[in-house]
Amino acid sequence: MAPKKKGAKKEVAAAKFVDKESLRRAEVEILTLQQLTEQRTADALDARRSERNWRDRVGAYGVAIEQQREDTLDITSDMLRQYKAMQDQLMKQVDNLEGQNRDLQGQLKSKEERVEQLEEELRDERRGREAEVKRLQGTIEEMQGEFAEMLKETLDKMYDKLDRAHTEYQLQF
Repeated sequence: MAPKKKGAKKEVAAAKFVDKESLRRAEVEILTLQQLTEQRTADALDARRSERNWRDRVGAYGVAIEQQREDTLDITSDMLRQYKAMQDQLMKQVDNLEGQNRDLQGQLKSKEERVEQLEEELRDERRGREAEVKRLQGTIEEMQGEFAEMLKETLDKMYDKLDRAHTEYQLQF
């Protein structure tokens, strides 16, 4: 049985060698896995830090967006208030100007009526004057006729007197 022992020793030595080799491979594998675990742990920590930074930024952006939204609403409401105030002011101004326009239209109508009345009075006065002129021209023509007749009568009387005087004068000589 001795030969069996020699082969068994070789087998044990070979098994020990295989076990040592397996052990060394296992140790290398464990070291590799530990390094991989450490790398993944570091990566996970970096990822968590990045996530935390990202969340902080998102939170800050969210706050900034909310602040901007509130500012926008404030500005919008202020602009709307100013717009309504300006619109009210302009409507009052329009109403005031429309009132002034109505007053001025009324004054213009009154003035136009007064001008028309004065023009009618002027036309009536002209007609009256023209009638007076015609009447006076008729009176003048009548007086001219009477004067011409009186002058003729006077001249006729003078001619008669001169003729009588001439005849008397001739009779005397």
